[in-house]
Amino acid sequence: MKRLFPCYFLVFCLLTLIALLVSSCSSNSDSSNTDSSPVFAAHVAPDNPATAIAVGGGHSCALSEGGTISCWGFNGDGRLGDGSGEGSLVPVGVVGIDDATAIAAGVGHSCALRQGGAISCWGSNWDGELGNGSDNDFSLVPVGVVGIDDATAIAAGVGHSCALRQGGAISCWGSNWDGELGNGSDNDFSLVPVEVVGIDDATAIAAGWGYSCALHESGAISCWGDNEDGQLGDGTGKGSLVPVEVVGIDDATAIAAGWGYSCALHESGAISCWGFKGSDRFSRVGQLGDGSGEGSLVPVGVVGIDDAAAIAAGGGHSCALRQGGVVSCWGDNGVGQLGDGSYDEFALVPVGVVGVDDAAAIAAGGGHSCALRQGGVVSCWGDNGVGRLVDGSDEGSLVPVGVVGVADATAIVAGWRHSCALRRGGVVSCWGNNEYGQLGDGTGEGSLVPVGVVGVADATAIVAGWRNSCALRQGSVVSCWGVNGSSELGDGSDEGSLVPVGVVGVADAAAIVAGWRHSCALRQGGVVSCWGVNEDGQLGDGSAEGSLVPVGVVGIDDATAIAAGGGHSCALRRGGVVSCWGFNTDGQLGDGSGEGSLVPVEVIGITDAIAITAGEAHSCALRQGGVVSCWGFNEDGQLGDGSDEGSLVPVEVVGITDAIAIIAGDRHSCALRQGGAISCWGENEYGQLGDGSNEASLVPVEVVGIDDATAIAAGGRHSCALRQGGAISCWGENEYGQLGGGIRLPQFVVGFGG
Repeated sequence: MKRLFPCYFLVFCLLTLIALLVSSCSSNSDSSNTDSSPVFAAHVAPDNPATAIAVGGGHSCALSEGGTISCWGFNGDGRLGDGSGEGSLVPVGVVGIDDATAIAAGVGHSCALRQGGAISCWGSNWDGELGNGSDNDFSLVPVGVVGIDDATAIAAGVGHSCALRQGGAISCWGSNWDGELGNGSDNDFSLVPVEVVGIDDATAIAAGWGYSCALHESGAISCWGDNEDGQLGDGTGKGSLVPVEVVGIDDATAIAAGWGYSCALHESGAISCWGFKGSDRFSRVGQLGDGSGEGSLVPVGVVGIDDAAAIAAGGGHSCALRQGGVVSCWGDNGVGQLGDGSYDEFALVPVGVVGVDDAAAIAAGGGHSCALRQGGVVSCWGDNGVGRLVDGSDEGSLVPVGVVGVADATAIVAGWRHSCALRRGGVVSCWGNNEYGQLGDGTGEGSLVPVGVVGVADATAIVAGWRNSCALRQGSVVSCWGVNGSSELGDGSDEGSLVPVGVVGVADAAAIVAGWRHSCALRQGGVVSCWGVNEDGQLGDGSAEGSLVPVGVVGIDDATAIAAGGGHSCALRRGGVVSCWGFNTDGQLGDGSGEGSLVPVEVIGITDAIAITAGEAHSCALRQGGVVSCWGFNEDGQLGDGSDEGSLVPVEVVGITDAIAIIAGDRHSCALRQGGAISCWGENEYGQLGDGSNEASLVPVEVVGIDDATAIAAGGRHSCALRQGGAISCWGENEYGQLGGGIRLPQFVVGFGG
């Protein structure tokens, strides 16, 4: 058994955190966030609501009604308890537990208190932290702690665990390198529980990084173990193998233990913290919340909090649950674990978590935090720990995340690397890449959250192209904004615009679409006009000459819907037939020829279409009865027929017979199905299929956690859903913020309100 592993692991964690802090020490913050809190999309009530949460080292767990436990995140050494050892971006069930009453999460292991007072633990066991008497290095499933059948509370630290027992005694097991077991021994570890010396009146326990603490009936606190940073609070800075009393506290109601520091909640609602005195100055990031940035061997008061109801301490940050359900956090913010939406690397005093005002419980881990909210909903923020970047600024998501600040949307569209929402009242908000002005806010600067399009308050429909956007407005006029190098704005020029400009000569539009570098309008009476690049005939006017203003598509006067792709366009015509024109090397025109056409040609075999969509080099039609047929390029499975062979004529998408809407992105496709679920297929390198993986699929797979969608959108490498009530969720690539989730802000956990 490799007894030194926890020490090496701890050193690694410390060095990683210190490196992050050194790189950003000049970006400290000592004031609360002044940004106004955005409105969050309404959450979805979970089917199995959570009753408690725990956050560990890269993983999180939720206890649900009925006693089951679900965990998600990093799964090294089996800390998720599902038997697989594979990490998960969505909650997975812990094997064999259906009677849990409490949960605890350490750095590499987790524990459950069960009905009757027994305890089961799973995950890392390098120092015996599972307490089952075994020297196996880990367990992928729960194992029983030896000799405990009367526990009333549990706590998990880095390499040790503790149990509060009936009558007020405490037993601990696992690592004892620093005396964290409290039994007076300097043995390096214990594979089974040992009793903490001199405590028989404890009411609560906490386990930190190499030390432990107990709350006494009197309101005093005792701690034992490592004290290099003053985390024992006795004023000495010297470690202890047995409990020593924290100086000056006799009215505590709760305790929390983190990495090198501790906190106490007072009867008054105030909070005191202590520790981090001996650590290198680069590691002091405001964990104590007193505004100084300095450590302390004795308790100091957290600034500005006198109404706390609960506290939590993590790797380098702390959080407080306050009256009314709001949450405030302070300390390290290198990966967004404070949840205030800022990019400040730390906060010396508490800052408010954005969008959470109904919390019932809180938890803090190594680099992320979570809140249990009303109705059993769970929201988390900060580092996600499973193959995601540590800076939190441009992380994609393999599952849907809620768009910040939009809860009143009526339509949603997605461009190459930006997204837009039409909102009640006719205003438009966009987010993501703005290099060419495609967000329409006049700045040319990208945004991780929605910003308003300038001067548009009467939109009735919206579209998003490669690097431009357009709005159909009251009066049937069209305005566009963004890139215009190929005249895709239709204003008669080739100058881009950061704000909307009017399309020339269109005052009777009924619908609009935007493709790669061209746009089209369906006009009253069924005619179609297009503008922009035309080198492949995508304007359909019989020429290959681009146009600065709309030109009429030849031979179409009965269109009921239109679609624009990479280098081609299509029209749905009365009677259910479809005609397409433009580039056809991959068969995206569907006429069986593979030859491009400057004028519309009829798609073979379709006479019952009710909707159409076009991707980069493929097209799809929704047909009567809810089936979907696609044609064209299929290297990534975007045709959904189970193969990766392209087709010059329509082929049927496998397994879909209840579609009510369809959309095509660059190389993937999605269908909205009856009941509000969504299925997607094709390329998935960036998670644009939303199934929790990044593996392409030749057949439809279901988007995780969405069963209330009313509309869908697909961009270059991301997808979005409009949900009942006007909320929006997006998934996939987020390099430019096109998911709109403000990744540093709280996100609903899928299955627990996501």
